[in-house]
Amino acid sequence: MLMRVLFTINPAPGHLYALAPLAWAMHLRGHDVLVAAPQSMGQQIRRAGLSHVVVGGDASFFELWPPHLRLGGNDTLDLAVFAAIAERTGPDVVALARAWRPDLIVTEPVEYAAPLAATLLRIPWVLHHWGLPVPDAVHRAALADIADPLLRLADTLGVAQPTDAPLATVDTCPPSLGPSSADPGVRLPMRYIPYNSASTLPEWLFAPRVRPRVCVSMGTVPIPEGVDGLTAAVEGMRDLDIEVVVSGAGVHGIEDLPANARRAGWLPHHVLLPTCDLFVHHGGSGSSMAALGAGRPQLVLPQMCDQFSIADRLTAAGVARTVAFADRSPAAVRAAVRALLADSAVTRRAGRIRDEIAAMPAPPDVAATLAGLTAGPRPGMVEACAGTSGY
Repeated sequence: MLMRVLFTINPAPGHLYALAPLAWAMHLRGHDVLVAAPQSMGQQIRRAGLSHVVVGGDASFFELWPPHLRLGGNDTLDLAVFAAIAERTGPDVVALARAWRPDLIVTEPVEYAAPLAATLLRIPWVLHHWGLPVPDAVHRAALADIADPLLRLADTLGVAQPTDAPLATVDTCPPSLGPSSADPGVRLPMRYIPYNSASTLPEWLFAPRVRPRVCVSMGTVPIPEGVDGLTAAVEGMRDLDIEVVVSGAGVHGIEDLPANARRAGWLPHHVLLPTCDLFVHHGGSGSSMAALGAGRPQLVLPQMCDQFSIADRLTAAGVARTVAFADRSPAAVRAAVRALLADSAVTRRAGRIRDEIAAMPAPPDVAATLAGLTAGPRPGMVEACAGTSGY
């Protein structure tokens, strides 16, 4: 059965990157795929070869971030910004679902409008994890803090009953680092496919290397503290006999680039990381999973939210070292980089997790399973959609 599949995401590129491979797989099986997100995500969605529908207008992460909370160094999981985004997107997501009538909705862990729309309109929905989610107890506690705004949103949308459980949970967490959560429904392991936009690849990427190569990136969120961390990382490797590739957000904030470093901007992880000996990054789920998939050791400089728990998880698994936010300095980075490049055991452990990921079902297999789970009539859908106006 061919389906209409609606993906919903928050206005953050990293959230799109995690869901893009399954969206591609759905599209290649012949399903109609739309991605609903605020206006700011339009270019990124189109670059991924997917069709974008604007919901929530120009709602943005930075506009709605609680003003009393700092970004850098904030190790709490505060979900208020995502509840605020859902209040903006919720009415549009419901209107779109009424008009387009998807057979399936796929959403991410902190996108709260889609489960409400799915419950209201009796549409099956799927929870798609990013890779290394925060512990369940931490997530449940954070959800409790936004219970009131989510109840208000449900009331606004006309959702009177508890939110339906997901039909399935797509889990890209490697087996040795999981299980990632205790979400209800069918658990579908899926191989993590790295995607972080596309670019024209430079010639130097394929040239023979004479020194170890280290990639440095602070991800897609260009907060000031991220630039400071990037500067500390690059400065810490200034005098080492290595090649440093600086990529991601904040690269243009580094004024004094060392002679052993190059400013690369955006490069696809699946091409860049296999050429590197070490990945220095902020602890974002996408960056962490890309390094695991490439079998590369990691040095993590967490800067906000779930990045601290991800850093702990990677370090406990023996595939990374962590420099604490308060301790980040060129000297701390230099010592950690030297230690990681000299530690072959870390590389072996990273290689074992790489092999675990490679053995997981690919996105086309998961797309086929979801189509099978979704087959059949859904009582209440016709009634829920009857008499509605167009989107």
